[in-house]
Order: sequence, then C-alpha cells, then structure tokens
Amino acid sequence: MKKEIINKKLLAVLIGIGSAALIYLVFGMVTSVIQNRFFTRMTPVGWLEYASLGLTSLMMGAYFGIAFYAKSANKVCDTTAAAGGVFGFLTFGCSICNKILVFFLGVAGVLTYFDPLRPFLGIVSIFFLGFAIYKKAENITAA
Repeated sequence: MKKEIINKKLLAVLIGIGSAALIYLVFGMVTSVIQNRFFTRMTPVGWLEYASLGLTSLMMGAYFGIAFYAKSANKVCDTTAAAGGVFGFLTFGCSICNKILVFFLGVAGVLTYFDPLRPFLGIVSIFFLGFAIYKKAENITAA
C-alpha cells in the first residue's frame, strides 16, 4: 500500500515536470519566444515574455501534477487554472500577432490599449494559477 502511494507521488511529479516542459516548448515556439523557423514574432521579446512563459509553464505543470495525484477529488478550480493559462498566454504572446485582438482593436488600438495591460495580465495569471494550485492542494489534504 505504501509503495503504491510513493509510486503515485513520483508519477505525479514526473507528470508535473513533463507537462511544464511541454507547455514551455509548445507555447514558447508558437509565440516565438523560443526562436524557430515556423513562426515569426512581430514585436521584440523582453524580460516580461521570458518570465511569464517560465512562470506560467511551471505553475501549469504543478497544477497538472496535483490534479493527477488528486484524481478522486472534485474538479475544483479547473476553470480558474484555465483562465490563468489564457491570461499567461496573452502576457507572453505577441500582441500584434493575435489576429482576434487586431480584428477588434486594430494594430494601433492593440499597441495603445492592450499592450500596456500585459504586465497586469501576467500578475492576474500568476494569481489565478496560484489560487488554483492552492485550492487543489488543499482539497488533497482535506481528503
């Protein structure tokens, strides 16, 4: 019985690390924070993009690992974690490359109104993901 719990914990940690690495690579390549030949970024990459991509990846990986470990627990904070991931993506993604934003605001509107909000979106993303991780972990200890 104790060996099964240790194996489940180890597997949850491996799932968390693997999913964090996968999220970092996929999101980093799609947003061209990680330079590649498939996607081209129209705005320069700065410290905000690197930090947001790293933190979002780590926190999403932690959430996935905890969610795997607590399979029997209810689906508390799944929506909060998803919102945190979306806000994180909007933080490190290229504002001009986001065709939906450009459609609604235009390039000038995106650079004038949306781009200054990206650091705030990063903070909201970290808050949402941290809250989701806390509630999911709290749910494990309560069970």
